Amino acid sequence: MLGEVTGRGGMETVISDTVIGYNASVNNCMKVFVLGGSRDETWLERMGGRNYHLLCSAKESKVRRYLKCMVEAPSGIKAFEPDIILGADEKAVLYAKIISKFLNKKPEVGTWIHFSLTSISPFYKKVLKSADFHLAISEGLKKEYIENGLADESRIHLVYNPLNMDHSLMNRPLHQAHFIYVGRLIYDGQKRVSDLLRAVSQVVGDWKLTIIGDGEDKNRLVQFAADLGVGPKVSWLGWQDRPFECIKDASLLVLTSEYEGFGMVLVEAMARGIPCVSSNCPVGPSDIIKENENGWLYPIGDNKALAGLLNRIVAGKLELPDPSEVRQSVEKYDIGQFIERMNRVLEDEQKLQRTGR
Repeated sequence: MLGEVTGRGGMETVISDTVIGYNASVNNCMKVFVLGGSRDETWLERMGGRNYHLLCSAKESKVRRYLKCMVEAPSGIKAFEPDIILGADEKAVLYAKIISKFLNKKPEVGTWIHFSLTSISPFYKKVLKSADFHLAISEGLKKEYIENGLADESRIHLVYNPLNMDHSLMNRPLHQAHFIYVGRLIYDGQKRVSDLLRAVSQVVGDWKLTIIGDGEDKNRLVQFAADLGVGPKVSWLGWQDRPFECIKDASLLVLTSEYEGFGMVLVEAMARGIPCVSSNCPVGPSDIIKENENGWLYPIGDNKALAGLLNRIVAGKLELPDPSEVRQSVEKYDIGQFIERMNRVLEDEQKLQRTGR
């Protein structure tokens, strides 16, 4: 269960892959209830019509969406008769707790949050604390649950995120260094794409940057790149459903975020043998990146440190890891292993439910 989404984020990919994999390999049924609408519905269509319930359109007014949520959602959820409800955001967890009280069969309510808890208000942290159990997608997120006093370690299950590993290794350019960024275009805020442009403006030598993604700050960022004098070296490909199929080669993927829930794009790149440089933000990158094995971390907002890493790579002073070893470093995220972990956790929770905890 989740609220309003863009339909183009890593969370949507994870949820759709989970539903498809879980329903195909396990004798159970998982269904997605989207309470607030999705601006792009392609990810839902991938799952097949019977595997999701879209309560409203993201184009409808907030009042109309709220009314539909209050009137239509209860009947749809009651008809599905869930044993467990997973809330993918704090508002969905609150709604799940409320609606579970009115169902004949009282389901367990778990959290499956896909972002750092630092952005959640004290009220909603209390809501999360009221859940029966928690799925953590990273060690960092598990630590945040414990440090915020939201759960005992025994009630937190580390499941990571799923990834389809069935990808060919990306070609690596022999001469010109090719940096890539994949994600929303936010100048400062969460993604801090302006940091990336500031850093590459300090890089000497033969390099180019490809930016794949869209957002309301795109025009501002394009102008900023021009102001920094790197406009001709930066390509803007816009949002792409299959971003890694839009490029022929890559030296390195760069992530400059203020915070993440996991940093799925890092794993997606590494599954193709592409090493990564990321800010050491909460939460996820420090779980994924192993220094010199598959990439490097740098302090959030430290453009000088980022530029230093990129300069050393362009100059050949910092050797990029072997693509096969980069890929091997993220095999634990393979979707088959993930589905096994998820199924084991949910089965254990159902057993606890039947025995009254």
